[in-house]
Order: sequence, then C-alpha cells, then structure tokens
Amino acid sequence: MRGQAVRVAWYRFRATFGRRWGGLVAFRQAALIVAFALVVASSVGSDLLKGTAPLVLASTLLWLVLGYAFYCWVYAAAGSMASRQDQVQSLAFPLSLPAIFGYVTALTAAGSGSASSLVKVLAYLPPTAPFAMPVLVGLRAVTWWEFAASVALSLVCTLGVAKLAASVYQRAILRTGQRVRFREVLSRRAA
Repeated sequence: MRGQAVRVAWYRFRATFGRRWGGLVAFRQAALIVAFALVVASSVGSDLLKGTAPLVLASTLLWLVLGYAFYCWVYAAAGSMASRQDQVQSLAFPLSLPAIFGYVTALTAAGSGSASSLVKVLAYLPPTAPFAMPVLVGLRAVTWWEFAASVALSLVCTLGVAKLAASVYQRAILRTGQRVRFREVLSRRAA
C-alpha cells in the first residue's frame, strides 16, 4: 500500500508540473522578458538598474514561482475532484477569486504609491502574496524578515496543498466515474 501511495503522489506531481519540469515554462518566459528589459535598459542608459529595481525584479520572479506552485496544486486538487469535464468550470471559478482580488488590490496600491493595511495583510496570505509582496518590495514597505516570513508561510502552505492534492488524486483515481465529495477528501480513511 505504501508503494502505491508513493506512485500516486509521483504521478500527481508529474501531471501537475509536466514532464521534465515543463510546467515551469512561465518562469522561463518571465526570466527571458526580464533579461530583455535589462539589456534594453542598459543600452539606452535607463536608471532601471539603479536603486531597488533589481530587487523588485528578483522578488517578482521568486513570487512568480511560488504563486505558480501554489496555484498548480490548488487547481490540481480541484481538477481531481471533478468527474466530468463540465464540472471543471464550476470548480475553477471560485479558486480564481482570491487571485483576482489580490491582483486588483496590489495594482491599486502600486498605482497610489502607498501600501494600505489590506495590502500588508494580503502579503502574508499564500493565494494573494504573489501579487501583494512584490508591490510592497517596490514601495519599500517591507523588511527582509517580513519578506522571508511570507516566503516561508507560502512554502509551508504550498506543501500542505500539495499533500491535500495528492490525497484527493489518490482517492479520485480509485473511483473512476464518480465524483469525490469534499467530506471524503478530508477523511483519514481512503475510499
């Protein structure tokens, strides 16, 4: 039974992130855009490379990876609960609401030039931290230990969601054609 659980978790990991880390294509794309922007900025004499701009770029790339990993596992768990294709849309919409809220709130804070208490709270919540924390770094409204605490909290929550997603997937793969109920996911006994 233990070997089967390990295999199921491994298959869920591969399905979530793709073969040979293909799921991290978003990071590669963002890194390429940042590299291009840095080359253009240095060739035209821009002050993008001075001050906190490199720190903001690095933190944004870090939060891209952390947010991508968190949301991959969240959507993997939800997708495993769906038994039919038409259920996926109804499962995906509520999961996107925190991301939309975090994005709009962070964009508003970046536009105003000051961080509200709401943005500071959202910077510690894993669904919204990938949007709020880079804005706080850009506004110089966060210390290094606050940044590190938010990263650590996001990593712990991502690992928890990954464990939950593996459990959901393990229960769902054994029940082909039937929907896995949320109560069954939270129970300690496998279906």
